[in-house]
Amino acid sequence: MTKVRKSNIELLRVLSMFFIVFSHVTWEGHFIYPKENVLHNTEVQFPWLFGQIGVIAFTLISSYFLSKKKKINKESIINLAKVTWFWSILILGITVLLKGNDLLGLKVFINSLFPVLRGTYWYVTAYIAMYMIMPYLNIVIDKLTKKEYITFLMILIVVFSIIPTFAGTTSLNSTNSSSSVYSLIIIYFLGGFIRKFESEFVYPVKKLTCLFIVSVLISYGILLLLNIANMHNIIDITGTNRLYGRFMRTNSIFQIISGTLLFLIFKNLEIRHNKYINGVAKNVFGIYIIHTNPIIMEVLWNRIIRINRYENSPYIILIEIIVAIIIFIICLLLEMIRGKFWMLCTKVVKKSN
Repeated sequence: MTKVRKSNIELLRVLSMFFIVFSHVTWEGHFIYPKENVLHNTEVQFPWLFGQIGVIAFTLISSYFLSKKKKINKESIINLAKVTWFWSILILGITVLLKGNDLLGLKVFINSLFPVLRGTYWYVTAYIAMYMIMPYLNIVIDKLTKKEYITFLMILIVVFSIIPTFAGTTSLNSTNSSSSVYSLIIIYFLGGFIRKFESEFVYPVKKLTCLFIVSVLISYGILLLLNIANMHNIIDITGTNRLYGRFMRTNSIFQIISGTLLFLIFKNLEIRHNKYINGVAKNVFGIYIIHTNPIIMEVLWNRIIRINRYENSPYIILIEIIVAIIIFIICLLLEMIRGKFWMLCTKVVKKSN
């Protein structure tokens, strides 16, 4: 008998992916951030806060369910690689047919042909790497006592999150600005801890929601302080080092706290099976692949949306939300079409055999 999935976690998948899309509206917006516009700059940057919160919550979902597994499900990896490769090749093929030579440098071409190996989508490559070592991570989770596990988590968080966040120690970061398998492994052990001792993580949703809001406000306050420092030429918020990134990336202690609280909120919610929520949830990974494709990103952000035109608008947050919703819906529909097309092809192949 097939187990019916509740929709609380599936709704979190949807919300997490929307947060990721929302953050990219600002991240890829090429805003100028005039130094004197401190409050307005902070408002424009507000979506930054949600990107890695979404990544962390999304990863916690996987780690929560995978932490009890003994073996790798090869089909899961194949399906993930299949979706990634399908969209990479399709978008590359369409670009070639339309003679978009200005979009096809050698690096883009190779990255499109080998998206998983080349890390074209950092999360896909990092997730597959994490998934492949999952059985061994689970051995550690299974063997540790509660006291040992807490100590282990504290060491991981202090060394690979707190110190890099405040001290900017690059030797404790990954080579890709902490967006890598190393960061996901920390989140994996955190999810495994919640699963192993889940009876101790039953809290009132209202309390968790209040704590989540406070954590987001703290991050917002940090952004505000960074903009004030930028105004006084203490830091350059638009520089290549991007100091603000230390506080907004996957291994940031602030993002880890917010992402974990968000996961706990939905874990403790009671939402019975809803076929519409679950139907959307199973297609959200395709949304990530489509809208972060390097060719699509160039066309989408620099030639179509060009949201930096509205940087000084008093309605910039509303504009960012609307843009994120439109991108999310269009990519969702495209992924749903791909799913139907793939099922049709599979049926035709089976009948021919």
